[in-house]
Amino acid sequence: MKTLKSIFRFYINGSIHVALAICALVQITFIKYGISGQFIYILFSFLGAITAYNFVKYSKVSKLYHKRLTKSMKGIRVLTILSCVSFIYLSFRVSINTWIYMAPFIALTVLYVVPVFPNKKNLRSLAGVKIFIIGMVWAGMTVLVPLVHVKGNLNLNFLIEMIQRFLFIVVMMLPFEVRDLQYDDVALETIPQKIGVTRTKLFGSILLVIFLLLTAVKNELLSSIEILSTILITTISLFFLWGTDKKQSEYYCSFWVESIPIMWLIILVILESLFS
Repeated sequence: MKTLKSIFRFYINGSIHVALAICALVQITFIKYGISGQFIYILFSFLGAITAYNFVKYSKVSKLYHKRLTKSMKGIRVLTILSCVSFIYLSFRVSINTWIYMAPFIALTVLYVVPVFPNKKNLRSLAGVKIFIIGMVWAGMTVLVPLVHVKGNLNLNFLIEMIQRFLFIVVMMLPFEVRDLQYDDVALETIPQKIGVTRTKLFGSILLVIFLLLTAVKNELLSSIEILSTILITTISLFFLWGTDKKQSEYYCSFWVESIPIMWLIILVILESLFS
């Protein structure tokens, strides 16, 4: 059991789980647009996500305490280096046009950590913008960039899908904001700090209703599978949103909430196999 717990912690702390969640969202985009055979790009996204997330989470720790890293942190460092090298290798399989569209989101990720603003601030420390930056990056990297990679049609449906994905990610971030309420500096002005936990849940619920209703605006992508999968994932998301509290289990957010995109993909795959 001790070994299994260590493996699970490494799986979570090494950002493998969140990388799988990002890959799930990329694959959801491909399924919705009827695109198949993109294993290399999904692997590219997986390796990039591990590299980016571990850079965001551990860059300061590795710099300050590299001589005293725990065994787990050393493993995470090795995982990150291997992922980064593999990501760079696979980057030669990606077109220049894809990289052009990817560049702004990479820049936002770097600025999220590196203190380039006055008073040594980064985007992460700017008041009230953290989850919206994450929403933009995730939406761009899981909808816009994959469609550019496969030369997809960036039409009205694409724009709606981008807005829906942004709203979905913002809602997924709210449980993390509630969890960190007791630790976050008041200067961050997070949503729970500004309006309280209950109103944060109401705010997230409104965003999910908009997320659901936007499905009706689509034309080419609209199908019974699209409608049913969106209703189901909205319901699941509401369940986890309202189940959030300031005192929660250790892995409520880092495992269960981050599993919601994976649940969404599983729902889509099952519905596709049943009704296609």
